[in-house]
Amino acid sequence: MRRALPLLALASAVLTAACSDTTGSRGTPQFSRQITFPDFKNTLLGLPVNGAARVKVELSPHGLIAREVKVQDPLDVTSHERVESRVTDVMLSTGGEQGILTLEPGFQVSFTQNTKFAAGEVALTLQQFVDQVNAALASNPRVFLPVEAERSPASPLVLGPGDPFPAAQLDLEDEVRGPELHININSANLVEPGVGDCTVATLGASPLGCLRLLGVTIGVDHTTEFEAVLLGVVETRFEGVVDCNTLSVTSAHEGSFSLVGQTTMIEIVAATKLELESGDDEQLADLAAVQAACAASPPQMVHVDGEGIPGMTAGTIEATEAEFEVEEQEVAPEAVEAKG
Repeated sequence: MRRALPLLALASAVLTAACSDTTGSRGTPQFSRQITFPDFKNTLLGLPVNGAARVKVELSPHGLIAREVKVQDPLDVTSHERVESRVTDVMLSTGGEQGILTLEPGFQVSFTQNTKFAAGEVALTLQQFVDQVNAALASNPRVFLPVEAERSPASPLVLGPGDPFPAAQLDLEDEVRGPELHININSANLVEPGVGDCTVATLGASPLGCLRLLGVTIGVDHTTEFEAVLLGVVETRFEGVVDCNTLSVTSAHEGSFSLVGQTTMIEIVAATKLELESGDDEQLADLAAVQAACAASPPQMVHVDGEGIPGMTAGTIEATEAEFEVEEQEVAPEAVEAKG
């Protein structure tokens, strides 16, 4: 089972959201705006010395072309950075005190004895973590375990383009949305077309330009979607199981629900982006599909992962994006009647 994250309602997010006008001309909430690659480059080139921009970079499950690049609110640069992907290799130092993970599609993540390790809700030692990863990689067929890495960007604020991600925490998960990065970058991460690995030969597509991140050159092309959140829109993450008893569906793309064990209501509105890019069979396209899963016999467990901002009323979160999937459920063993 995936780690169920509590809903976060940051005081700064509440204040900025309350003071910002995020509605369109028809009263429809607007969370971000489309930008171009030149706009994105200018944002990075216009940063002050020692400045940074927080971005979310989503990649397709296979390949080196970014699916989406989103520039976050400037306030986000001090929040925890996050990397989600699957482990393809692990190297441990001779003394066993530190090591390097390689994540799809080649991202480097470093860890030490000071890193916190976990598998779901269970805390692990460094060696236990490495043993689980090695056991998965040694299986036939090989298993690339999903992992989430986090760090505080206090020092340094921005990692070098070739630097590994120094994880303060590593969590093995059942699934991740990745490869996905939530990190600080600056103009040093930009790579011009034709320079280094920013080529058709390496990327398999003609790039408009590239980003060098955690040791990997990621291309952007005409299929890459660029967005910038509106100023004052500070997103917070939510993840958990939909409480079907609280599900209210107005239309396929409008409704609300809470998570199991939570009271905060999550609102899906017309501007909410419903993620479908992974193509997993378990993915649910919209709230109508979620409602059908909840009404099944027996009811199916629906997992949701997304981001949002504080809603207009207390105790609500307005989802900016969400992804729904049917959770695999363990089949209870049949009872065996004892016969004398």
